[in-house]
Amino acid sequence: MRIVAVGYGMFGLYGLIVFLEYILIPYFPYATLELVEHASALLILGGLLTFFVALTRT
Repeated sequence: MRIVAVGYGMFGLYGLIVFLEYILIPYFPYATLELVEHASALLILGGLLTFFVALTRT
């Protein structure tokens, strides 16, 4: 269950980053925020990999 919780946490963290992007637009350059958002897509990959690990361990 911890592995699945980590996977959901990665998806949640990605959603938080996308949400905060719109709040932080006035304070940071747009290019920087876009770079962070696109780089955080690796969290989606990490979440999918943790679900794969959880499925193969059962």
